Amino acid sequence: MSYRIEYQWASWKLAASPVLGGVDRFVIAIEGGDNNLRDAMTGKRARSWDVCMLGSREQVLRQAVDFAGACEGGSLKPGSRDCTPEAYIRRIRRLVEGATTSASGRWYPSVRIAETHPLVGHAKQMGLPVEREQRYGSWFASVRINDEQRELVFAFVDRFPDLRGWHLAAVSGLPAS
Repeated sequence: MSYRIEYQWASWKLAASPVLGGVDRFVIAIEGGDNNLRDAMTGKRARSWDVCMLGSREQVLRQAVDFAGACEGGSLKPGSRDCTPEAYIRRIRRLVEGATTSASGRWYPSVRIAETHPLVGHAKQMGLPVEREQRYGSWFASVRINDEQRELVFAFVDRFPDLRGWHLAAVSGLPAS
């Protein structure tokens, strides 16, 4: 049976401001991959960095609880080891508590969702450009948000809690393991 391995974690903190709803916001990125996928060139397990959780402290911890359920069934193994859900939640809580504004790498808005998701209409009402793109045979909507407006991602997190971090943001400049 296949399971997901998490190799590294990174976190960023955006200090509370009126634009952010008056609360600190966090971005949690995780380098991970499936145990049975290999890179064709190196033979190492395939892995990539993804934004997995974002929002206020409470929102991130709620998302961590969702992820932690996969530890119980063995389909998520941080550091390639078995982990209890409680230990996983503690790990994410420590990431939130240790998050800084000057973490290495960077995160940026990258909104890609199903064309039929209500966020598409909301983004159009806000005057944001929405483009249609095809990925893996399915059509998606890509909402263009420039770096100066990146706090809008958290408005989307607040309004559409069904979306995951990888739907709304991406990362770059983080070291591969």
